[in-house]
Amino acid sequence: MPNKSGAFPSAQTFLIYLLPILLNLFPSYLCAAVEKVSFKTYPQTGIIVPNPMEVSKLPARKTYQVNHKVFSLQFFFNEKDIFGIIIKRNKRRPIHFRWCFFSSCEESRHDYKKVIAEAFNPPFDDGFFSLPYPSYLPYSFQGIEFSSPD
Repeated sequence: MPNKSGAFPSAQTFLIYLLPILLNLFPSYLCAAVEKVSFKTYPQTGIIVPNPMEVSKLPARKTYQVNHKVFSLQFFFNEKDIFGIIIKRNKRRPIHFRWCFFSSCEESRHDYKKVIAEAFNPPFDDGFFSLPYPSYLPYSFQGIEFSSPD
């Protein structure tokens, strides 16, 4: 269909009008392949630590940062309790915490596990969490691990 000047519209103009129609026809197919990516940058105010980590190798009363492929968080460890903030996370995946009986954090029946965040549930970005030390247990822990199981 020619425009006012007698020429046909360009392909770019055609796509501008066609795209909203296609998005309304196939929204579930088009959105399934899109993954949200955050380009937001955060200052590194904590000491970056390996994950898992040995409790005895953490300097006393500092702020630490854990960078995982699906989350980043910072925490303060007062040699008993852990207080932290989730910097960013993939909301489709949960975040788990484990006090490890062994310093290498190999699995043990004496480990203490806690869920920090369930998938699609708070706390989200900038979410505060606290993990009190389970003082009722008759033994101590040697390691700490944050994870996100599939």
